[in-house]
Amino acid sequence: MADPQFSWDDLGQYKAEGRFLDGYPDDERTFFAPRDNVHGLLVAVLGTAQHSIVVNMFGYDDDELNKIIQGKLGDAHVYVQMSLDRSQAAGVHEKKILASWDNNAFGNSIAIGTSSVHNAISHLKIVIVDGVYTVKGSTNWSLSGEQQQDNELTLSRSAVIAAETRAILDLNHDFMLKQMAGSKLDIAKLLAPADAASMPPLPPSPPSASSPAGS
Repeated sequence: MADPQFSWDDLGQYKAEGRFLDGYPDDERTFFAPRDNVHGLLVAVLGTAQHSIVVNMFGYDDDELNKIIQGKLGDAHVYVQMSLDRSQAAGVHEKKILASWDNNAFGNSIAIGTSSVHNAISHLKIVIVDGVYTVKGSTNWSLSGEQQQDNELTLSRSAVIAAETRAILDLNHDFMLKQMAGSKLDIAKLLAPADAASMPPLPPSPPSASSPAGS
């Protein structure tokens, strides 16, 4: 599963060339799929989690990454927060993966919904590990996204970036939880429909602060 020898200084092993260009920022590393070993990198980063994993993901279809997350979900010492796009979570393979989650276990919070305010797709592909490592980019968590498609993934170890990003992910998560509560839906019910078109409607979004009420 995860590489127990994960080290920031050894991340060149996931680059096709085995190294980074001279002059790379000290707290940032960028990888490109399918050229680089993006899947291996994600496995290693997730495997390092000791305290928390916070995810906001559009496409969630990677069995090995899910296995690592499942291990963390079962660890009462690791907080796991996941926010997934509602349309993607309705996929056949995605539903199979998510069916074994335990949202009620201590230290776990899982929400499925849409983007805030406009109820559009939640298109972020971000994970924050231990409040230190932030992974961003165009890469969905699927083997096709990691190994076949042209995608970018950037890993940061800046606490400032992690803190800023965590605030956004927490807001998104809170919005999705309220969507689920307002619709009287739980994860099992969200995953039950055969496709997104058959899902129950979500409640309307509240008016933004800049718009008159009822507009």
